[in-house]
Amino acid sequence: MGKQAMFSDSVKEDLYHCLKCGMCQQVCPTFKTTRQEYYAPRGRVQIVKHYLEGDLRITSTMEHALMSCMLCDACAALCPSGVRIDRLFRNMRLELDHAIGKPLAKRIVFAALAKGSTTHRVAAAARLGQKLFVDTLGLQLKIGNIPIERLPRLNKKPFRKRTPERLSPEQKRIGRVVYFTGCATDLIYGGVGDAVLEILLQLGIEVLVPRDLVCCSAPMFLSGAAKQALPNIITNMDLLDRVEADAIVVDCATCGAALKKGIPELLEDLGMDTDKAKRVAKKVKDISQILAERINDLRIQDSSASEPLAVTYHDPCHLARGMGVTSEPRKILRSLPAVKLVEMQGANECCGGGGSYQFDNVDLSAEITSRKKGNISATGAKIVATGCPGCRLTLAGNSSQDDHTEIVHTVELVSRFLAGK
Repeated sequence: MGKQAMFSDSVKEDLYHCLKCGMCQQVCPTFKTTRQEYYAPRGRVQIVKHYLEGDLRITSTMEHALMSCMLCDACAALCPSGVRIDRLFRNMRLELDHAIGKPLAKRIVFAALAKGSTTHRVAAAARLGQKLFVDTLGLQLKIGNIPIERLPRLNKKPFRKRTPERLSPEQKRIGRVVYFTGCATDLIYGGVGDAVLEILLQLGIEVLVPRDLVCCSAPMFLSGAAKQALPNIITNMDLLDRVEADAIVVDCATCGAALKKGIPELLEDLGMDTDKAKRVAKKVKDISQILAERINDLRIQDSSASEPLAVTYHDPCHLARGMGVTSEPRKILRSLPAVKLVEMQGANECCGGGGSYQFDNVDLSAEITSRKKGNISATGAKIVATGCPGCRLTLAGNSSQDDHTEIVHTVELVSRFLAGK
C-alpha cells in the first residue's frame, strides 16, 4: 500500500472547506494551553492538506503535531463550515500508523485487548503487581502524571466473569437490553457495573451481559491502528447485531461513542460494509439516557431533612460530542433530593486525559488537567459526577492527598440514594 492509501476520499474534500477562520482555536484545549498554531486544529488541518498535496513528508515533528490532538471533537462541533476535523485527523492517524507503526508498548497493549482471555490474564498479573509494588514495596513511581498508588485497584474478578449472562427483574418485565460492559467496568470499576444492573432491574428491565464481548477497539483505532481494531469490531458487531434487545446500554462514554459513531465511520472510510454497524449504532444508549427517562420510577430515599450534598458534573468529550448526551445526567442529579447540582465553568471542556494521551503527552495533559481541577475547586463541590472511566482516572489520579474531592460515575451516586440503602 502506498502513500495516502488509508485516506478516505470523501474526507479529503473537507480539507478545502476550511476557511481558516480560527473559531476552532477558542475551544481547542491544546491551543488554549500553548497558544501556538502548531497545536491548533486550523494548523493541523493545513499540515494534513500539504501532506496530501505532496508538499510534506511524514516526520517525527509532523507525528507529534497530529498525535498531540486530543480528539475531543470540540473543534468539529463548532466549525461553521462543517469540516469533519475529528474524522480528518482520525484518517491521518491511520496514515501515520501505516507509515511508521506504533511503539512496542502500544503494540503489546493492543495485542492484550484483542482477546478477552488475554485481557483478563494481563489484568490479573497487573493486580498482583499492584499488591507487590504498592502495598508490599511501597514504591513511589508515576505513570504519566499519576502516582501509582493513586491508580484504581483492579477488580478481584472481571465483572463479566462474576455476572450471570441474563438477569431478570423481580417485577413485571418492561423491556430487555444488552449491557455492553467496556474494559473499564470489566477490569477496574466493577462498582459501576453493579449500580447499572441494580438500577435497570429495579426499573423492570431484563439485562443480558454477553461474556464473549471484547474491547470496543476505540483505543486502537483512535490511535490509528485500524488493522488491530478490526477483529474486535467484527466480533462485537456480529454478537450485538444478532441479539434481540430493545437497546444496547453502555456506561462508558468512549465505548458509546465508538459504537454509535466511530466504528460506522471507520468502516465507511475503509470501504467496508457498514450495515451491521449502523444497525448496532441505532440501538446504543448511554445508561444516563435510560435513567433520565425513568428517574421518577426509582425508589429514592427521602432526605429532605438533611443538607443537600454539593455535586458538580464533568461532561466527557465522548459523551457530550460523541453521543450528544449532556442534559440527561444533569436531569438525573437534579432529581436526587439529597443533591444540589453546582455547575462548574467549562464543564464540557476536556479533562486532559484522552485515554493514553496523558501518558504520551505528559506536560500538555498536566496543564489541561490543572485547568479542569481549578474549575472543579471553584464550585466548592466535594463530589464530581461523570460518565467516563477515563475522565475519572485522570481527575482522581491527579488529585493531591489534601484534596478530598470524590470522583464517581453518575449511576453510582444514584445507587447510593436508592431507598433501603
